[in-house]
Amino acid sequence: MSKLTKNEVIGRAALFVAALFWGTTFVMISSTNDYFPPAFLVFMRCAIGSGALMLFFIKRLKKISWDYILISAFLGFLMTIGYLMQGIAITNAGCPPGRCGFLVATYCVLTPFISWFVEKKRPNVYHVIAAVFCLAGIAFISLPDLLRDSAVGINFGDLLALIGSVVFGCYLVYLGRYVDTHDPILLTIGSLFFGAVYAGAYSFFFENTAAIVWNAQSVFAAVYLGLVCMSVTNALQAIGQRYTPAPTAALIFSLESVFSIIIAVLFWHEKVTAPLLIGCSLIFIAIVISETKLSFLQKKLSAAVFRKFFS
Repeated sequence: MSKLTKNEVIGRAALFVAALFWGTTFVMISSTNDYFPPAFLVFMRCAIGSGALMLFFIKRLKKISWDYILISAFLGFLMTIGYLMQGIAITNAGCPPGRCGFLVATYCVLTPFISWFVEKKRPNVYHVIAAVFCLAGIAFISLPDLLRDSAVGINFGDLLALIGSVVFGCYLVYLGRYVDTHDPILLTIGSLFFGAVYAGAYSFFFENTAAIVWNAQSVFAAVYLGLVCMSVTNALQAIGQRYTPAPTAALIFSLESVFSIIIAVLFWHEKVTAPLLIGCSLIFIAIVISETKLSFLQKKLSAAVFRKFFS
């Protein structure tokens, strides 16, 4: 394995931090169920996120062209569909949260193959093996919820969650394609802006906005999800994916499930269990396989074979 460049290390670190922040969203989103319909919450997150980035990077807005607008409209559409499928699956379509989280997280397995279809880049065997390990790890982490919800049969919400998984995989692949030639911050601003437009339109026509509740808790959750979990994380994702292949990015993002559990253990008294430890270990192994291609084992095996036959 060739040594990572400085930019590649920074890119992976940015994706790691993004996954860490995304790991906090589970607790925050679950606290808004009684206050916001799912599409309206997506609208709030995107609107706050894009507004904050516009103010912070106001000088860069001069560089926006029709090319940026068209690409951002496309990326924003994918992002919005992914979030909406996940939210609607849980709140309106009967997919239990544990099962939905598992189904959506399968994008870590799908991304190498979506990249193959879109970019014509065949995934190597290590990407495939890592994806399988990652999926198994997510299954172990989600296992308690999946067993608890085992009485709930296959339903329309499961299909929506799977659609969301495919869409998130497509978003990763296409974002990775465009950040090579475009400013990642401007792409983030544009994607969030169009995300707010799409989600706002859906909420206006299809949701009961009269049921929205404003109080200190709902406002704090909306601001946190918008500023930290949308503007900061999506900017980090766009920057990080400039130097990170989409399959590797998907594996790093799978750490979101690990971080969400750690946060639940620290702040919500979630118990540390054997399946949890196994799941975290499998995801860690998946990332090691993807990043190193087991070169350290190959060197040891080669040395062992050399000693066996030539010593």
